[in-house]
Amino acid sequence: MGDLTLGPRRSIVITSNRIVQDWGRYLGDATMATTILDRLMHRCAMLEFEGKSYRLKEAAARLSIAPESA
Repeated sequence: MGDLTLGPRRSIVITSNRIVQDWGRYLGDATMATTILDRLMHRCAMLEFEGKSYRLKEAAARLSIAPESA
């Protein structure tokens, strides 16, 4: 027989730049979005970050120092 233990055995990391309340609009179906989020967030630790994105800040810095094309 297989392993009969219950509970999570793996970690999943999901990132999004969209707030949870808007997922129904982006997925096109509020009921489906609620169902998906319910399953994903059942036993989760949700981290929310505020402020400017480091990735966008670094991209802007690279663009500002890029050599001009001739």
